[in-house]
Amino acid sequence: MSQAVDSETTELRSEEVLADHPDQTPKEPTTEYESVAAVEPMTVEQEEEQLDQDTIEDKLLNDVPADLGTDSETLMLDEDALLEDVKDDKTCEAPEVIQQDGVPKSVEDPTTEQCKESTPSGYEQDYFQSLSAHEIGRCSWDKAAKQNYVRGCLWSPDGSCVLTATNNDGMHVFEFPTDMYEAQEVSPQRPVNLLDSAVHVRETTLVYDYKWYPGMHSSMPETSVWIASRQHEPIQMWDAYTGKLRCSYKGYNAVDEVEAALSLTWSVDGGFIYGGYKKSIKTFDVKSPGREISSFPTKVTASCMTICTPLPNLLIFGSWSRTITALSLNSQQTIAVGNNARDCSHNAGVTWLRFIPRTNLFASGGRKDNKLILWDIRNLQRPFHVLERKCDTNQRMYFDASPFGEWLATGNVDGVVRVWNLREIDTVGRSYRKYDFPLHRDCCNGVSFHPTRPVVATSSGQFHPTTNGADYSHDCNDEVVPQPAEDTPDRKTPENSLTLWWIGKAISEE
Repeated sequence: MSQAVDSETTELRSEEVLADHPDQTPKEPTTEYESVAAVEPMTVEQEEEQLDQDTIEDKLLNDVPADLGTDSETLMLDEDALLEDVKDDKTCEAPEVIQQDGVPKSVEDPTTEQCKESTPSGYEQDYFQSLSAHEIGRCSWDKAAKQNYVRGCLWSPDGSCVLTATNNDGMHVFEFPTDMYEAQEVSPQRPVNLLDSAVHVRETTLVYDYKWYPGMHSSMPETSVWIASRQHEPIQMWDAYTGKLRCSYKGYNAVDEVEAALSLTWSVDGGFIYGGYKKSIKTFDVKSPGREISSFPTKVTASCMTICTPLPNLLIFGSWSRTITALSLNSQQTIAVGNNARDCSHNAGVTWLRFIPRTNLFASGGRKDNKLILWDIRNLQRPFHVLERKCDTNQRMYFDASPFGEWLATGNVDGVVRVWNLREIDTVGRSYRKYDFPLHRDCCNGVSFHPTRPVVATSSGQFHPTTNGADYSHDCNDEVVPQPAEDTPDRKTPENSLTLWWIGKAISEE
């Protein structure tokens, strides 16, 4: 991906197809007791442990422990259990759990001290410790008349590039600055990189959703793909090297017409694609482009979805009807998440879901709803905890968790990026400790953590009904170095940008 490539939708190339307010203070989420197998490039895992997985899911969906009774209050989990951490393996390489008498060891065990500095989990403890974010790269679309506001961003699984969708300007792939791969600190005098698109898929219609292949690695071109769903189009797979169309996956409605998926997600092993439609959730085999292989009817529109990392055959999907549902992909049984009570649901449609790595928690957010709700998959009747953000817009507001689940970040309509430390409790506010970073002068609608480096990508912009044709800033290729947003920026000025921020420790003051 050394140079930008502009591409129109091309013919199907099937031969190139690839073969996640309780009243009490919240506690720290637990680390998972079972590790998930690494993703293999474009292969479907054998169902060797399917029986055990089915047994676990049946218990999750149908069984209630006898010692809990049936009272709703007794169904709440013991919060002390949520403080149990898992010690890493002595080799500091495998995430498997070491247990004694069936009880996981605490992460504070002295024998793990030597592993903290060499593991990414320990490295995340240094995120945001300087209480600042240094801008290292930016691309802007600030010609207001074109309404090129950026609609979210997503790092590739290998961290080599970031994908974003721009209103009226298609999809773009930007490469990660090469000097940042090994950087341990960043000087404030470092110039800001002006990012150019390595791949550009030109706009043909509105982009609903997009996802990277979970096993993507730039050293293997066959895995370097993403899928996207666009208005009036089937699910399409795009090549991240050439920007060309690899293949399409077509979902059909009740009258056998092709319809567009409104949300997308991959299976954990990357062997299947799940599409959320107005009245169904359809499954596609990655190796066999074309028609869906199965369809699960729903009464609501699947506006967003995510695969449950601890239980790979459990899919969570939200709807514009405020509901969230857990679906077992094996038995096709469902269980409602929360209810329509004000303190157990969103005020409007659910627009984004995200599992927090290495925990049993997932987060949900809705449109025109200031609540960011955390749910525990072991008790879906009521929220685990409720966080606050500013969201008075109908557009999707993305949020993300750090790779090892220690941080949760979200954008706000006022341009502030709000971050919570999920390992630190604010006893005064009776919530997780939060930090606010005023990084943009317009709505910050997307946040994405880099998978291996202390870097965060953010996207900004929103529809402005009256702009008088003014051009407020510079285009992506202008020879001007963009300046970081001030502490009190002018919120009336549109800002449509993709920005990369350094959040690591020891920012040099030389």
